[in-house]
Amino acid sequence: MMSGATTMRQGQKGFLGNLLAVIVLLAMACVGVAWVYLGMMTRDQWPIRWLEVNGSFERVSAEHVRASLAPLVSGSYFSVDLQEVRAAAARHPWVSDVVVQKHWPDTIDVDITEYEPIAHWTDGRLISTDGRAFRVPAGDGIQGLPWLDSPEHALEQALGAWQAFDRMLEPLGLEIERLRLDPRGAWYLTLSNGTRVDIGRGDAEARLQRLVKSWDGLVRDREMAPLGVDLRYTNGFAVRWPGSEETNGKES
Repeated sequence: MMSGATTMRQGQKGFLGNLLAVIVLLAMACVGVAWVYLGMMTRDQWPIRWLEVNGSFERVSAEHVRASLAPLVSGSYFSVDLQEVRAAAARHPWVSDVVVQKHWPDTIDVDITEYEPIAHWTDGRLISTDGRAFRVPAGDGIQGLPWLDSPEHALEQALGAWQAFDRMLEPLGLEIERLRLDPRGAWYLTLSNGTRVDIGRGDAEARLQRLVKSWDGLVRDREMAPLGVDLRYTNGFAVRWPGSEETNGKES
């Protein structure tokens, strides 16, 4: 009969042999993975051949964007850093959003969304359709947009008021050219006909509605629009006409 010590030694040899085999297999697997990885990361393996840049491109130059991104997509399909590509595209001033995708086997697709400005704001900034403030070169020179002025924290409030006031004035054929909200919460408007409207604080829409209801009668038989209207009265407003420094009270 085989002794217990001999059996133990044979068992240890078998265990060591199995362990060695496992180590060898793991090493071969690691070498294989490394070989595949290095092959994938090599530029001449699965190179990027196409850079597609898509968007409306009203203010962004597709050629400019493509030229700035080309060096970042010169690697292989697996080595291109999509986050780096996205960040580079987003640095263009008029770019609002960027989506970057890979398409097998050799294409990088970049979708550009531009800012759509709806108003000027303080410090040379513009406001986009989604309510975000942004800055672009020569932004102050863009024509056809209203000018909003408000404290930094009150952008959303200023936008909401501008839209509400503009809807109220639309039946009169008037628009807001300038809107200002001062730090005390008082509203001031300059209309498209040149009239300045001092609304004051509190009940702003109700005060402006008082003027809207009276407007047709106010300007009837007048060749020129009023220079200014002061709505900071309890039951009426005051009007200043061209050629006169007098302030005329009018009940609503």
